[in-house]
Amino acid sequence: MSSSTSSNRDLVLEFFRYIEEHNTSALSNLMSDDFELTMLPASLGWPVRNKEQAVELLTGLLKKIPALRITLIEWVESEDTVAAQYAGTGTLADGSPYHAEYMGIYRFKDGKLVYMKEFVDSKYITETLS
Repeated sequence: MSSSTSSNRDLVLEFFRYIEEHNTSALSNLMSDDFELTMLPASLGWPVRNKEQAVELLTGLLKKIPALRITLIEWVESEDTVAAQYAGTGTLADGSPYHAEYMGIYRFKDGKLVYMKEFVDSKYITETLS
């Protein structure tokens, strides 16, 4: 395994840690200026978001999930991409439990996240976070 693939996985773990810490400033710094976020499945009708819009979305979601932990379950790496399965668990702002499963594709360039495609449990996410 090359050092860039290990460092890319480490960047994904860093991204998760910043989410857990609600550190949206650090999340923003990890993203390239031309960052794009795509949330799937397409049936949700969510638009592709740029860096500013993605940080705004994450800020709002983290207010709804004040206690969140992300567990990396499985991943595959290539030179510039990490594909990962992960789970988010915690407590919602109303005190109810939160547990969602995700698949994400993270693409990097020069140590920055340039693209993220996240597949969410659409039924659970829309029922829980809407």
